[in-house]
Amino acid sequence: MRKSENRCAHCGGKLGLVSYQHWGLRFCRKACRSTFLAKTRKEHARMRKWFGLLTSRRATLLCGLGSRV
Repeated sequence: MRKSENRCAHCGGKLGLVSYQHWGLRFCRKACRSTFLAKTRKEHARMRKWFGLLTSRRATLLCGLGSRV
């Protein structure tokens, strides 16, 4: 194993006898795993909100153009 594979995906700490996993990522503690997942959920919610605003604006523009034609 390479040295980088024995590190936590969140904090970079060394993995001990027990490691916690999520979708192939390994974490040294439950706290690292839960913090990583909370941060990821927050980023995904922000992206969903951003893309939702884009689609609603796009739909508004398309409806406005369709009524003019």
